Amino acid sequence: MRAFRLGRDLAERYALPPGGDLDPLLRDLGLEVVPWRFRGRLREVIFEGAIGIEESLPENWRRWLTAHAIGHHALHTGTSLYLASWQWVNRVKAERQAEEFAAGLLLPPSAMANVGEVRLTARCGVPREKARWALEKFGQGA
Repeated sequence: MRAFRLGRDLAERYALPPGGDLDPLLRDLGLEVVPWRFRGRLREVIFEGAIGIEESLPENWRRWLTAHAIGHHALHTGTSLYLASWQWVNRVKAERQAEEFAAGLLLPPSAMANVGEVRLTARCGVPREKARWALEKFGQGA
């Protein structure tokens, strides 16, 4: 929940409306989104201020993965791309935290109140499965 609240706090600080532009936040954090053609299962990576996002993804997924990467940047400073096999628990925790941060950043309470996943998806520009997950995890009045 801490990661979710941090995302919410950042959204409020930047007065980010539902579906709002992430560019001012990215600029202030010194981050840049770079469309990239990944091979295999990789869809997003953050390295030295650059967020690489798979260029063939739809906009709602690029938006979610950008927020996810901002979450890693805000929460996991100092981690590297390579993790030893014994660190799998930490990697799972870091991914969960980045997902919760993205939900907090992109799904404001006003947008989540008394709506279903379809309306939340359209209102906030996020993937439907992420809207469903956030409503289940954080509730309609989160």
